Amino acid sequence: MDRFTLVKIKSADPFERGLQYGAQAAAQILGGIENYKKHFLARNLSWEEIGRRSAQYLPLLEKECPAELTEARGVAQGAGVELGDVMALNCRYELLKDKPKECTSASVLTEATGGDKVFLAQNWDYRPWVMDNAVIISIDNCEGTKILGIAEAGQLVRNGFNSHGVGICANNLTSTLDGGDPGIPVTFLRRRVLNSKNFKEAERLIYEGKRSVSCNYMLASGEDIATDLETTPKKVFRVEPEKGIVTHANHFVAGAEYCTAHDNKFRDKMLRRLLLENHGHITKEDIFQALSNHETFPGAADTYPQADCIEALCTHLPKGELDPNGVWQTIASVVYDLRAGSAYICKGTPCCGEYVRYDL
Repeated sequence: MDRFTLVKIKSADPFERGLQYGAQAAAQILGGIENYKKHFLARNLSWEEIGRRSAQYLPLLEKECPAELTEARGVAQGAGVELGDVMALNCRYELLKDKPKECTSASVLTEATGGDKVFLAQNWDYRPWVMDNAVIISIDNCEGTKILGIAEAGQLVRNGFNSHGVGICANNLTSTLDGGDPGIPVTFLRRRVLNSKNFKEAERLIYEGKRSVSCNYMLASGEDIATDLETTPKKVFRVEPEKGIVTHANHFVAGAEYCTAHDNKFRDKMLRRLLLENHGHITKEDIFQALSNHETFPGAADTYPQADCIEALCTHLPKGELDPNGVWQTIASVVYDLRAGSAYICKGTPCCGEYVRYDL
């Protein structure tokens, strides 16, 4: 069975946590740096220029996220790389703003499960070479909070949940409101949110965090609360659960007037439809099955370069000779059982992989 490397981190000191992370994931971090050097170069951006752009985020992070920045410094030392390299990995979302086909996510509350289960789920879609450099991180801060999630190695976190039952997933968004002074990089904000003791605290951090680009946050808690927050540098829009289910992909719903994504907007609706088929008794297995769905938008191309992915909930590479920097696929599928403290993570497309259970 193919699975991601598990990185176990335990310390009350943020720098030590970073050291442990960097040392255990050094090979994946170095691989990610080399891949992103090529990826940025394909866009006529040198690694030196990326380093300069990433450094612009440091003053705000020193002020707003000192513990998280200290972790990042530890990651760099542990992996034997420069802080600028780790910052580039953590700021790639802000610096690249690739075409928004990154992920479909959902929250499923007890009204929909018909029991005491609360789930947070996502298919993470991105460049295929990222799969080799992604890791699962398990963090114990020795102060009462444990975190389990997935990340591109070197990033503080991509999505995850904690021992207080708070979970977060994120999807790419672009809007007419993007741009401006550097904000808190999304990986730093997600990591900060995962220190939260409850839903209200996590939600407040998202609202108050300074932003330079748009990003979608699917936020849920074992308190049986969930919401989807479409954030822009100037506004936050909410998509609330209906019948105990909320889904989202890569286009604005509540803030549709500001959306600049003009793709076939169907994945969030497809996921909701599939989940509703089992409304009142949704299980983790039902979510696994839904995330493995291959139905595409009618008439969608399946050959490169007309298609950069075979776009569906379970996203596959298109046919033909591919540009590895121009295609997409599902990198990981995750289902978090927020009350049980368990994660089910599948490496690659869930239709042909296997979900592995990890406990906090």
